[in-house]
Amino acid sequence: MNQNEHKNIKTGINNNQIIELCRELGQKFVSRAAKYDVEGSFPVENFDDLKEAGLLGIMIPTEYGGMGADFLTYTRALEQLSKGDASTGLTFNMHNIAVGSLSELQIDGIGGTREERMKGFITWVYDQSIKEKKIFASASSEPGIGAHFSKLKTTYNRVDGGFVINGVKNWVSMAGYADYYVVAARVADSESETPAVSFLVVDKENPNARVEFTWDVLGMRATSTNPVYFEDCFVPTEALFLGSEGMALYKIAREPHWLVGGYNGVYLGICSATFEFMVEYLKTKKIPGTQTPLSEDSRIQHKVGELYAQLEATRRVTYDAARLVTERPGTPEANMAIHHAKFMVSELGPRLTSEAIRTCGGSTISRRMPLERYFREARCGGLMPATSDECLFYLGKAAFGTDLSKPSETYW
Repeated sequence: MNQNEHKNIKTGINNNQIIELCRELGQKFVSRAAKYDVEGSFPVENFDDLKEAGLLGIMIPTEYGGMGADFLTYTRALEQLSKGDASTGLTFNMHNIAVGSLSELQIDGIGGTREERMKGFITWVYDQSIKEKKIFASASSEPGIGAHFSKLKTTYNRVDGGFVINGVKNWVSMAGYADYYVVAARVADSESETPAVSFLVVDKENPNARVEFTWDVLGMRATSTNPVYFEDCFVPTEALFLGSEGMALYKIAREPHWLVGGYNGVYLGICSATFEFMVEYLKTKKIPGTQTPLSEDSRIQHKVGELYAQLEATRRVTYDAARLVTERPGTPEANMAIHHAKFMVSELGPRLTSEAIRTCGGSTISRRMPLERYFREARCGGLMPATSDECLFYLGKAAFGTDLSKPSETYW
């Protein structure tokens, strides 16, 4: 029995079945994607389907009632969901940045109250996701800073019974819809270049967490990526992520695949949907003045072959990177691979969608066709962390042997 055939005992589903389930849901999402895009409305129905299918627990270990997907399976599943609706895929990934990252932790043997706190927190997150069907949103990026954790301005102070957060997060996908915000903040008055950054979980009903609905952008219009203001926002002690302060920046530097690699499946999904649309369209559109489909034109075949080669090369790099993360998370090889894949898929998207429009013809820029939406959505891939330039910076430093497990050596 190979890895993809391994059955998760409690859920009764294996990795191939997880991917197939997401493929079926992605096909269902296709019919709603244009409406969400035009309205700029959050894909509530799609998330209802994700909840119903149990996918909020896709990365949660089977012993807790989750599906137990590894990072490769997750990447392939995300590709299928994003083929149907990339906004749904991207926001679903935001949930898994928080929840899925817990599945990799090895905390047995830490001992004492620290281990007890960590296990208690993990169990709570898993129960909220699986039993309560709650959504977690990552709240990290800030105005003028982006996702550069060492530069964060959002701070927290320790007070009796918990913490008080002050700051603004401006790229919070699912803001206004998610049940919890996982807020990255630094200890107040810290002047260090590698400050003590922690994650704190804020309930969306917290009266001092305010969403400003301003999202109206080029692509990914249905992600509800709005700013959230935290103004003297109190959270209890148990809201501290894993019950541990100050480790966020170090963990991100050593294991960047969650903040970086999750985007790979999303943008690969857009590329896959683009190629499939182009092929089907060229089978039906005729060479001008004839009844012969464009798919029989040798020049078109050459162009499609070229784009196929680029897409498959990127897919192989993306899958291989995800496989390395599954087998050897946090190793220099896995970290380089995930940045390589992020660069390739981010750069392929704009090129592939542009070439698809030129090959299929001007009618495909109509908003009644999905290619126009794919084109807009693909333009943004290189802006997501790590940006394309940051990926090249990372790969270049790694090639020179720099120790990138040190936060000060990274772009964070």
